[in-house]
Amino acid sequence: MTELSRFQKDVEVAATALEMRAENEDAKEEAIHLYRKFGSTKQEPLRLAVALRGYFLEEGVEEEERAHYGAYLKKRIRPAVEHLILEDDWEKIEKLYENEWFGEQELEVFLKLAEEWRRPAALVGLLHLKKENYGFKEKKFEL
Repeated sequence: MTELSRFQKDVEVAATALEMRAENEDAKEEAIHLYRKFGSTKQEPLRLAVALRGYFLEEGVEEEERAHYGAYLKKRIRPAVEHLILEDDWEKIEKLYENEWFGEQELEVFLKLAEEWRRPAALVGLLHLKKENYGFKEKKFEL
């Protein structure tokens, strides 16, 4: 197992634990808990999972907290999007792209990962983004 896959596995475990805990909390309690955890933990996989969950919470998160999550995610866009690809969560990937946190080069890497990891929603969404924003370079064949 490579370092990246260990890291992603740790993020996945942390995200699952956060989801399970959220089942027993209302939105405001969850938001408070997440922000405390985000500020106190030094474990990067847990911090990434908390930032992703907190950033995408619909309610209970203050704008300043969302901005802190966003600043963190912007600096760690590759592992964040990789996690979302593993979850096959196209809608969240699209929101991060709309923030202009990654461009064509990163998009190419994410396309390859979505294909390799067989995540159809992420793959189709990323292909759509590529077509819309960068197009496909056609090869010309001459005889």
